[in-house]
Amino acid sequence: MNSLTNFEETERRSKVRDPIKLRVRYRTLGRNSVVEGIGETVNFSSQGIYVIAPLHQKPTVGARLETIVEWPVKLNGTALLELITLGKVERCGTEGFAVSFKKHKLRTPKKDLSGRSRWHVD
Repeated sequence: MNSLTNFEETERRSKVRDPIKLRVRYRTLGRNSVVEGIGETVNFSSQGIYVIAPLHQKPTVGARLETIVEWPVKLNGTALLELITLGKVERCGTEGFAVSFKKHKLRTPKKDLSGRSRWHVD
């Protein structure tokens, strides 16, 4: 069996993912131990993302997850945007994890108490 056929048999996504690298913050939702971290998207679709993350910051398969993605396009050319998603961790790999979206929305970032965007790095 050739590798193309083998790949097609194991592909489970309903949408093609595009290779897009964006900064992402994430945290698990629920009463169990909270996992939160910062990573980078590897690929993206309208229904999910794959995130590269440090081993100690990976959620478990099945966990409910909120992600906040730093959006690459500004609103009216000036205001930062972020994509907020609620979803579920579908699978984990050695370098990261895949999330399927249940809900998503674009918004301008909330500011911290100093008035800075949460994406600001000193």
